[in-house]
Amino acid sequence: MNIAISGASGFIGTHLSAYLDNFGHHIIPLKHVMFRDEMEGELQQIINHCDVVINLAGASLNHRWTSYYQKELVHSRVETTGRLVKAIRHASVKPSLFISVSAVGYYPAEDKVFDEATARKGEGFLADLCHLWEAEARKCPPETRLVITRLGVVLSPDGGAMEQMLRPLKMLRVGAAIAPGTQPLPWVDMRDVCHGMEFLINHPEIHGVVNLVAPDLISHNVFSLLLSHNYGGIATFTIPQWILQVILGKGAEYLTKGQQVYPAKMLDSGYQFKTPTIKRFFKTINI
Repeated sequence: MNIAISGASGFIGTHLSAYLDNFGHHIIPLKHVMFRDEMEGELQQIINHCDVVINLAGASLNHRWTSYYQKELVHSRVETTGRLVKAIRHASVKPSLFISVSAVGYYPAEDKVFDEATARKGEGFLADLCHLWEAEARKCPPETRLVITRLGVVLSPDGGAMEQMLRPLKMLRVGAAIAPGTQPLPWVDMRDVCHGMEFLINHPEIHGVVNLVAPDLISHNVFSLLLSHNYGGIATFTIPQWILQVILGKGAEYLTKGQQVYPAKMLDSGYQFKTPTIKRFFKTINI
């Protein structure tokens, strides 16, 4: 298949591109320049020849959320998604599938478990961002199957959140949890992101919102303790919320709050997670 990927050079995109390439798919990276006004015709020509379009583009959440950067978070997701949807709508031969990522931050940060049957969104900037992001993807024409994947925190030792969590362990043999520590940490192994995307491509009966998270519901404290135990930590400490607020501003909410999310649709569709539990994750990675 010809598969176009926006955000192909990012953390997830690099892994996914290599994974799909190994299965013989032709990967077409959609670089930032492709989403400029003057490149609209070229983007259209690319989409005309694609079987699948995967939208991973978006500025990193791991940044201080100033008012300016919040606008960048919205623009980098909503604008890119809108341009892709426009290209799909005008394609002479429409792609069979459009996968647009979102995040589990859509759901409320409450003491209950949410699955795809939950229509109610949470409160705050991240939930609003996911809502706008997904609303743009839903403008996809009915001829193209739409899947919106709500991702948890993607774990891989070579980048992203886990790389940052490993730094104090490697330097000081000390593990760190984010206060209060009891907040949920919805997570997914990078290998399941890649395998799960391939599963979605090959199962045309699946459409709509799909939670791409591991079925193992854990807290930040549990993750920190297991991380420290598995990689030689001699102690753990909790990072106070005020420190995160100084560093990240409003972005601290992304870390100090969390959602309990269950991948009901993936499991009901017969998907078998390669890494269903956090204990298995730590047993199967090398650092």
